[in-house]
Amino acid sequence: MLARQLKVVFMGWFDGPGIADLNLLAPLLSANEPGYPPALRERLKTFRILEQVGDQALRRLLAAADWFGLPGGTQLARDGDNDRAIFLVVTGSLGVFVESAEGPNRLVATIPAGETVGEMSLLTGESHSATLVALRDTELLRIGPKAFDMLIARHPRVMLNLLKIVVRRLRETTRGAQQRARPKTFAMVPLQRGLTEVAAVRAMADALVQMGAKAAVLDSSASGETTEWFNRFEAEHDIVFYHGDQPDSSWTSLCLRQADRIMLIARADETLPLHPFERRFFQRELTATPELLLVHSKGPVHSGLPRHIEFRSDLFGTHHHVRTGNIEDIRRLARFVAGSRVNIVLAGGGARGFAHIGVLKALHEAGVPFDCVAGTSMGGIIAAGIAMEWSLDELTERVREAFVTNRPLSDYTLPLIALFRGAKVSALLKKHFGDTRIEDLPKPYFCVSSDLTTGRDYVHRSGPLWRALRASVAVPGILPPIAEGGHLLVDGGVMNNLPVDIMAADARGPIIAVDVSGEIDLRCDDEHYGERSIFSLIWQRMRGTPSIISILMRAGTVGSDSQRRQVRALADFLIEPPLDGISIRDWKGFERIIAQGYAYAMLDIEKHGVPLSDSWAAGPALSISRVVHRPPALQ
Repeated sequence: MLARQLKVVFMGWFDGPGIADLNLLAPLLSANEPGYPPALRERLKTFRILEQVGDQALRRLLAAADWFGLPGGTQLARDGDNDRAIFLVVTGSLGVFVESAEGPNRLVATIPAGETVGEMSLLTGESHSATLVALRDTELLRIGPKAFDMLIARHPRVMLNLLKIVVRRLRETTRGAQQRARPKTFAMVPLQRGLTEVAAVRAMADALVQMGAKAAVLDSSASGETTEWFNRFEAEHDIVFYHGDQPDSSWTSLCLRQADRIMLIARADETLPLHPFERRFFQRELTATPELLLVHSKGPVHSGLPRHIEFRSDLFGTHHHVRTGNIEDIRRLARFVAGSRVNIVLAGGGARGFAHIGVLKALHEAGVPFDCVAGTSMGGIIAAGIAMEWSLDELTERVREAFVTNRPLSDYTLPLIALFRGAKVSALLKKHFGDTRIEDLPKPYFCVSSDLTTGRDYVHRSGPLWRALRASVAVPGILPPIAEGGHLLVDGGVMNNLPVDIMAADARGPIIAVDVSGEIDLRCDDEHYGERSIFSLIWQRMRGTPSIISILMRAGTVGSDSQRRQVRALADFLIEPPLDGISIRDWKGFERIIAQGYAYAMLDIEKHGVPLSDSWAAGPALSISRVVHRPPALQ
């Protein structure tokens, strides 16, 4: 009860996000050890820093420590004595944020209950470079530098435990291990009136149960329970959905404070209200941006997003489409929550990109779901077909019609900007993708082009799909660039032909990357190639030596060698069909290229396995070397 009383007093001082001033709390929180419940002492025994120290050490620690509550979204002050203090996370979780030049502060690690933070500054005396924010209502024990010195003087075992913790974290950092824990609690917050019961929330919990998780939904009927009850309930489950009732109710406010992640729920056929975003409890300072869950009636997906607010990063980050009665949407969202969403990244490579179809066929036969897809150039086009939910047969026929039956690179023009006008390419993309916008695709998708104005990747996550693809395939010198807001966009392969790094920033599960660009694709054995007369060059071209089109296409898809090596290392599964003897302009080799991609992928799956995505216990990167069968449909 003491923890609950202190938390109520503490929370009463804040209307919204803020910074906890522990100096004000010290007179209230520095109590004698007998004032603490026995359950707290038992909980401390589970901390690594207090392993094998005995009850006497725990009593001394409690006598010298400050026990306090930090509301969700509140920044933990690190000035004064707190700059060199250790904090034990008793309940809840803290997020570690670092400054980002590209936008809001970036979440780099999560400190769950049972862990400690602040050890490095205590040992080295250096100031903190990161910011700590309560991701949800959190209870902490603070051990100041003086109290810690007294503790280790009498109980050296604490220092040994601390050194083990530091060594373990340094080893994880050296190995590049991520400290992101699987989120445990989700606040499902309605943005419109009347969304007190959303079937998708309970269906998602059912799907997680089928995956082997202990999942549950809490609604406003639990609003009268104590903090201890919520802590106990969460401890008994892997995932808890806190389902809000109204946008501005006290129960919804509690849901937000209890959540590791926030999903804002809205009906897709109604305009999103702006006023809830202006409320301070939605502006959770420094914490991860809320996600948007759009609920659709049966029929085609349409986001209904007002164009003047769509994809503003200060409102929400990613978004999800859930169609009524569509079990695949529910399963995909459940995998996202579980951290086992399967992410597919397809490289550019001209006609060699046809191999992606064969690889996707092999993965599909192995039971791999295509939850989130992305790509560059030809890889972006094929990934877009998957995001459109075309079957593999339909995808195959559309790609054949666009690149084999038709000749998109045939509208030569005066080469002031490029060799081709690009009108045929644009017409074919419009024909197959129509007016579809990226944000309205049923599955999460992005493609990449290269921004010649800034010299950086340009990631397309919204806007007309056909136009984004037109930019992604605009090989410099072959197709004219696309102008976007004053920027010149060309083929993404110039800078990032395999955008695994972009996918990895928020993958929420394993990444399967397919690289078809090849190590050596363009050869010339004549050392005087390019120095000969025009007649000699014509004769060389007739003998199959590289032409200007082949040179430009290869230059537009090769990417940076160092960047390519780095992004390949980020993939959990890398499939790289050799495609010997196949050039990037081998459009007539359509069937043969698909067959080679399929054959190689089948061998690769047999050797390395595939992600086991529909099992909670498996973890996001576990693989199996047998065909995965999907679970039966939800009833």
